[in-house]
Amino acid sequence: MLPASTKARARRVARNLRQGLGLAWAASPSALLRYGALGMFSAAMPPLTVWLGAVLVGRVARAAEDGLAFGDMVPLIAALWAVSAVQRAIGAYVGYGREVFVRRVQLEAERQLLAQAARVDLGHFDSSDWHDRLARAKRDVSWRPGDLIWSLLGLTGNIVTIVLMAGLLASLHWALVAIAIVASLVSLLLDRRNTIKRYEFFYKETPEEREREYLGNLLVESKGTKEIRAFVLADYLLGRHKRLSEYLLQQRIELFKSGANTSFLTGLVTGTSLALAYAFVAWRGVQGLLDAGGVVLVIGAFSSVAGTLGTISATFVAVDQHTTFLDDYFSFLTIEPMVRTPAHPVPFPAVLSQGIEFRDVSFRYPRGEGAAVTGLSLHIQPGELVAIVGENGAGKSTLVKLLLRFYDPSAGEVRVGGVDLRDADPTALRERIGVLFQDYTMYELTVRENVTMGRPNAAVDDDRVWRALRDARAEGLIKKLPAGLDSRTGRLFEGGHDLSGGEWQRLAIARLLYRDADIWILDEPTSALDPEAEAAVFAELKANLKGRMGLVISHRFSTVRIADRIAVIGDGRIAELGTHEELLAARGTYARLFELQAAGYR
Repeated sequence: MLPASTKARARRVARNLRQGLGLAWAASPSALLRYGALGMFSAAMPPLTVWLGAVLVGRVARAAEDGLAFGDMVPLIAALWAVSAVQRAIGAYVGYGREVFVRRVQLEAERQLLAQAARVDLGHFDSSDWHDRLARAKRDVSWRPGDLIWSLLGLTGNIVTIVLMAGLLASLHWALVAIAIVASLVSLLLDRRNTIKRYEFFYKETPEEREREYLGNLLVESKGTKEIRAFVLADYLLGRHKRLSEYLLQQRIELFKSGANTSFLTGLVTGTSLALAYAFVAWRGVQGLLDAGGVVLVIGAFSSVAGTLGTISATFVAVDQHTTFLDDYFSFLTIEPMVRTPAHPVPFPAVLSQGIEFRDVSFRYPRGEGAAVTGLSLHIQPGELVAIVGENGAGKSTLVKLLLRFYDPSAGEVRVGGVDLRDADPTALRERIGVLFQDYTMYELTVRENVTMGRPNAAVDDDRVWRALRDARAEGLIKKLPAGLDSRTGRLFEGGHDLSGGEWQRLAIARLLYRDADIWILDEPTSALDPEAEAAVFAELKANLKGRMGLVISHRFSTVRIADRIAVIGDGRIAELGTHEELLAARGTYARLFELQAAGYR
């Protein structure tokens, strides 16, 4: 009876094989069927060639005795030519098609990985284990899925070859088949042990390899270049990168030494089996039990069986490797969501007349040490702009994440338009929200695309693009660029134009305006702008609310004072709430922070 670990491994391999075939089917069902059928048809050619060759040699050996002429050999020669031509033609066609088919499978595997990475909840990004899983899933997705499927197709063809060849050998003596099978099983067990060692190594090295890649990226990515040069960090980072690289290299050297020793043993086993087979043929021939055709048949068939069984063994090892390494990939695709979409989500009303409401909300981050917010309540009315202020770590950004339903509250409710967000579809919610984060994304695409990313699935409207740019006070900047809206931003691609932090931020504001959402969330929306530009842009944003609800997080009190109400968060709760004037008059936390900031300008 097989041990439980072996059974579990077998189930995992079978599951990953099914999923791998599913990838290939999704990539191109017709190609999968076509190459599978051609491979099996081509696999029947070598046994047919050996049999025809043995018959031809037998007839030549008996030609004088049986009174055969050259013309009697022509049909066999023509058959050998036809079989060889068909095999080569199929081989050439499949060889050229392999690259395209494998690439199709790789692209489908990559697409599914990226789609899953884009879907997973934000909470997963808080876990280093998740980043390890992602790194392992990404590591081999560029080639293993395609190679897995091609190995499977090759395996089916090899099995056809081996069955036919084994039949030829068995027609002469069962011992020949036994020798080949035993040799291949021993080789397979040796190679499989090496596969397990390789996977264990690559699994354990993932954190160190991620750190090594991180250090390398620090040295080459533009966002860190100024500080690295200013603090003269290059030698330190290079040294740390080198130490990690040398450590990982040494581990690989030990692993590959073990693999080389295994290869030597498998070669010894294969060579021994061939020697035994040839000794058997010589013994039977000396006894007069094999004629010339039989000798050719045995030598050709056994060589083919031994070679094909070796190929099958290597293919099993390859499939075992691919399915073992791809286990991380396939398990990544099945990560369960932390924020679940209800089976029958409640739709949002066309007009969010009941506004946004946080009802006695408490929340603790996964693996967090303490509560981020506790018993927090806040109601934002339609057409109202509310600013959130407070010290770092007070829970301001947590409110944004809960409102976007990146997380669900541990207790209490978050409602939009009267709908509890746990009863709603997160995608439908986010369609109603426009966000400008402090760490907004700089898309190194055209100006037009930077703006229309606000509504990427809608028809592009250049009039709306220009209006959004004008309201974001970025119209003059774009007119200076040589290709206007078609100008590429950033320096990553040829012909791109570098922008300042403030110019990038204006594009991000234009993107928010183009989205034309019911709810605006602004996280430090003007941090890269000078005070005069900030005041003008914020006035434009407030003027453009036009019945929308706005939530602003900012440390600049010159910004927040224009809000309809200001909420001060302390210890995860709303500590103060009111207008700028009311909070100054209350002489509480807001007044103290305002005076501290104002003192810097006196």
